[in-house]
Amino acid sequence: MPSYYRQLRNPLPRSPENLRAGMEHFADHCSTCHANDGSGDTILGRDLYPKPPNMRTSETQEKSDGDLYYTIENGVRLSGMPAFGEHSGTSDADTWKLVTFIRHLPTLTDEELAKMGSLNPRPRKSAEKKKEEEEFLRGDNPQTQRNGSHQH
Repeated sequence: MPSYYRQLRNPLPRSPENLRAGMEHFADHCSTCHANDGSGDTILGRDLYPKPPNMRTSETQEKSDGDLYYTIENGVRLSGMPAFGEHSGTSDADTWKLVTFIRHLPTLTDEELAKMGSLNPRPRKSAEKKKEEEEFLRGDNPQTQRNGSHQH
């Protein structure tokens, strides 16, 4: 890593808005490998080599803001960590919001974890099944609605 990056400090304030945006981005883009809580304990994360770090520990938390920024932007060669820099559609501000959120991981609340669960990406088939289950629980019968018949 170029030494220039180690000196960088997050230019964004640790505001509730920046923290929330970082949390939403992390839940949608990073949690598949890193888990919502940053532990790296996911089905995919457990099978990666090297394994994703537990981002709540001092090993990650003691890195400089610039170290974290550089890793997000450029990825880690010969690992499962891709580059999420400008060519991926992640803006500079998004990356700094992720740094803000990574700093917050050791103090993540149960409420925040629950919120993140609702933000995690879902496969299309899973989303369709969840919608059918919700319709069924409301008393709707998706099967009869599709067929245009009503069974009593």
